[in-house]
Amino acid sequence: MRLSTGIEGLDAILGGGIPKGYVVAVIGSYGTGKTTLGLHFIYEGLKGGESCIILSFDEDEESILRNAKSVGMSLESFKNLQIIRLEALAVKKSFERVESELPALIKNMNASRMLVDSISVLETLFSEHERYQILSSMKRILKSLGVTAIFTSEADKFMPTSSKYGILEYICDGMICLKMIRKSELEEPTLGLEVVKMRGVKHSRKPKPYMITEKGIVVYEEAEVF
Repeated sequence: MRLSTGIEGLDAILGGGIPKGYVVAVIGSYGTGKTTLGLHFIYEGLKGGESCIILSFDEDEESILRNAKSVGMSLESFKNLQIIRLEALAVKKSFERVESELPALIKNMNASRMLVDSISVLETLFSEHERYQILSSMKRILKSLGVTAIFTSEADKFMPTSSKYGILEYICDGMICLKMIRKSELEEPTLGLEVVKMRGVKHSRKPKPYMITEKGIVVYEEAEVF
């Protein structure tokens, strides 16, 4: 079973959406629309009556609702949404608390979709070994409860199709990369979306152009970047 991302062009590339129960990383540099893509996924679930959770290490609830509204998504009208802001430092001090409270929250809400934004804020505070442990633990919790999730993350500065710390691609079932592609320094960049990996799904590896509009992300799956 596939879950629609809420973005027609991306669903077309994925053959209908994200496979149920997958944990997918969405990576990109600042301004490429990582959070917006995640919000589309949550909004689509809410419209279908699913219970959803947004776990933010970055923005507070008010900012998330405002950002969603600016791209045509009114999240505040849904009762089946829980937005949680976590301080990354507090999580670092007691990750065990997250491990015990997150499953209870998911079960109580019967949540089927989750957005974690942005995981790189959390990753910054940990050593490489700890990072792997924490990401593995979060994935294990979500998998055991059948939640389909998107983790947003900064891309590596010099390798736009790799995550900032190079761990997410090994942890996640899929990875979508959002990047700015420049022909030359003087020209305006084109936004390109690439499905780097999606286990068990046949997909194109060619970057597809997309735009961030007042109605959110539009992916042109029939077009080429250049």
